Amino acid sequence: MLGKHSKTFFAVSLGAVIVSVILAAWGFPKIVSKQIQKNVQIDNSSAMFEKWRKLPMPLIFKIYVFNVTNPEDINTGARPKLQEIGPYVYKEYRERTVLGYGENDTVKYMLKKTFEFDQEATGALREDDVLTVINFSYMAAILTVQDMMPSIVGVVNGALEQFFSNLTDPFLRVKVKDLFFDGIYVSCTGNHSALGLVCGKLKSDAPATMRPAEDGSGFYFSMFSHMNRTASGPYEMVRGRDNIKDLGHIVSYRGRRDTSARWMRDPYCGRLNGSDGAIYPPIDEDNVPEKLYTFEPEVCRSMFANLVGKSTVHNMSAYYYEISRDALASKSANPSNKCFCKKNWSANHDGCLLMGVLNLMPCQDAPAIASLPHFYLASEELLEFFDGGISPDREKHNTYVYLDPITGVVLQGLRRLQFNIELRNIPTVPQLARVPTGLFPMLWIEEGADLPESVLDELRQSHSLLGYVEAVRWILLAVSIVALIASCIAVARSGAIPMWPRNTNSVSFILNPHPTTDINKVH
Repeated sequence: MLGKHSKTFFAVSLGAVIVSVILAAWGFPKIVSKQIQKNVQIDNSSAMFEKWRKLPMPLIFKIYVFNVTNPEDINTGARPKLQEIGPYVYKEYRERTVLGYGENDTVKYMLKKTFEFDQEATGALREDDVLTVINFSYMAAILTVQDMMPSIVGVVNGALEQFFSNLTDPFLRVKVKDLFFDGIYVSCTGNHSALGLVCGKLKSDAPATMRPAEDGSGFYFSMFSHMNRTASGPYEMVRGRDNIKDLGHIVSYRGRRDTSARWMRDPYCGRLNGSDGAIYPPIDEDNVPEKLYTFEPEVCRSMFANLVGKSTVHNMSAYYYEISRDALASKSANPSNKCFCKKNWSANHDGCLLMGVLNLMPCQDAPAIASLPHFYLASEELLEFFDGGISPDREKHNTYVYLDPITGVVLQGLRRLQFNIELRNIPTVPQLARVPTGLFPMLWIEEGADLPESVLDELRQSHSLLGYVEAVRWILLAVSIVALIASCIAVARSGAIPMWPRNTNSVSFILNPHPTTDINKVH
């Protein structure tokens, strides 16, 4: 009876071990992966969907302005002295409007940003502060004409003197609220013959930074009001229901699946890679991506950050990525970047981009140049133009992200970008006849957020639950192995399998090697 039960115990425990091994090696990971996918995919039933559709907290949008402290000296050829003023802090609210769903597991949506000035976070600074900055729109207009038809630059400059009020030099004295969102008025009312040409061009093809005046008399220039007025998109993004590894990938923007038309029709520069920065796929710990891509509509290209390593933020394990020199490298440092070229504006480089800057003319139809703040990771040639106020610092000017490997949620991150324009010496233009030539910064932005405690607590609970599941996975395997060992011992002791002979038989066999012989038998 004991042998029969021990055999049953052995069979059951052996089956339990087999099942536990299958569950530990395949079952539990599959179940966990499916549950994570269910929670983070872009679907009405997922826990992530509503947070993706409407960000549960505002991002923090900071603006730092380069105040020019020696404009008169620059007008006579001196190097610029700058003073960084800021940050002016805004709350940035984000909301997506779903337009529909595609056959290839995609969602099409518009992204609306709304900015609200945060006086408390800004501190002593005010939106009414008056600063002196490079006249971005004037330089953009004059450089465009100079590059296309240099013979008429003097005539067009005469029209611009009526278009811009008090145009005595290439600098602008302006309230920061007008520069950022309210707008600086420029007039189309005047008698110069070329003014109609300038305003006609703007009316037919105005850049995003120019909005028409309500009475039609002119335009308002501002750096960011277009983001407050209109939604960007449409974006088409992978939802992650079919393949979680593709979650968040942007497959088209404004109906196009690449931006190669902007960048010399080159497939490398025009490729749409990565997400819109809000959501990424969970990270496979056995195949951690070396680069993290984000599509940036403001610069019409995908940017990437390089993996630095594993770190801890908010008491949670995360992968840390930061932007590296490769992203904005010059052609000589990264030959693939040749399609991001700009015409030569310095005799000291190869006729393409300097290290650390990006030409935005193909993207914004204006000769703006993007870089990291204070020309961080850029060529030292750019720093030599200034007599003070430019000091790149990794801690202050880096772009980075901490990514939760389990959900793909951004635990912490900052995106930083600087907008510059060339200050060019043009002898036929009175305002530019004696200025030095160099790349001139106007302002830089910092965009990011720390997750609120409510969201962090939700993530921590999810991590804890996964930890419990992982513990159960190995406990079940350990218990089944112990049960199997116990069943083997029980079977052996029961005699069902003659592994260990019984003690009485062993002794008898030794003392009496012929136990079947009758010693009292008479022959």
